[in-house]
Amino acid sequence: MKTIALGFSVLFCALIMLAWSQPAHAGQVDVKCSVVDVATFSDRVHIHCTLGLNACSLTPGGCPEQPVYFAVETSSPMAASVVQSGIAGLINKQYLQITYDDNSDDNPAGCLQQDCRRIVGVVIR
Repeated sequence: MKTIALGFSVLFCALIMLAWSQPAHAGQVDVKCSVVDVATFSDRVHIHCTLGLNACSLTPGGCPEQPVYFAVETSSPMAASVVQSGIAGLINKQYLQITYDDNSDDNPAGCLQQDCRRIVGVVIR
């Protein structure tokens, strides 16, 4: 019974990640992230990244800015998956493809305008 429940959990997470792996839309940017740390706060969770020189090669024209923190509110349905993806990337030394909203006015609370953006999706590469 536990095996079935685990299987459904993995399937559910995989379906969520596939839904997030849609191509970026206007106002969204894809970035290649090497995870430095994953943090949870009372109002948000975030992934802290180092970005290589080709970090925004997924987006024509490169990054409009190069934020290094990517966050969602703790109340977001994505919060737990963001933390799990960040931890998996950190432990396994895998890159994450993070799609983020490039409008800093849409940042979650506590996410600074100069170096943080709202996560739209995360894919482990």
